[in-house]
Amino acid sequence: MCVIIVKQKGVELPGSNILERAARHNPHGFGFCTPRKMYKTLSFRAFMRKLRWVRVSEPCIIHLRYATTGSVKRENCHPFKEKDICFAHNGVLRIATQNDMTDSETFFKNDVLTAVNQYGYGSAMLQMFMLERAGFSRFAMLKGDKISMYGDFERVEGCYFSNLRFLNSGQW
Repeated sequence: MCVIIVKQKGVELPGSNILERAARHNPHGFGFCTPRKMYKTLSFRAFMRKLRWVRVSEPCIIHLRYATTGSVKRENCHPFKEKDICFAHNGVLRIATQNDMTDSETFFKNDVLTAVNQYGYGSAMLQMFMLERAGFSRFAMLKGDKISMYGDFERVEGCYFSNLRFLNSGQW
């Protein structure tokens, strides 16, 4: 299952050992977004090089993919971006997909963006919409420097993780 890592402003990124362990269990693509940068790749080495762009002073959403729907290709890596909103998903959505898109991208383009336009980013109505659809999924969105998280995230050393299954023990 994928992993989303959310780093708030003023927080350091997780260490390379954590990212390497997460990548071993989620090897099908890597990406991140900040208010000023977005990067997606199938190469963990390239991902780690580009992740150095991320400043402590900015928020960041990191995604390590385990493919469930959609083929393993750069376009299917998260986060997905439309206009000024970045979106990442961890879980499986029981929805019809099209044209080799992932369930995550399909949901983002067909449902999330519509809800953001209807209710407003960060609104209580959007929160309800996302939580109703989350089930066991987790979502993270970035607009400007504001990150919204939906579903159960675990906070460890200042960052939020959509799951910690990639860890063999509670020790880092």
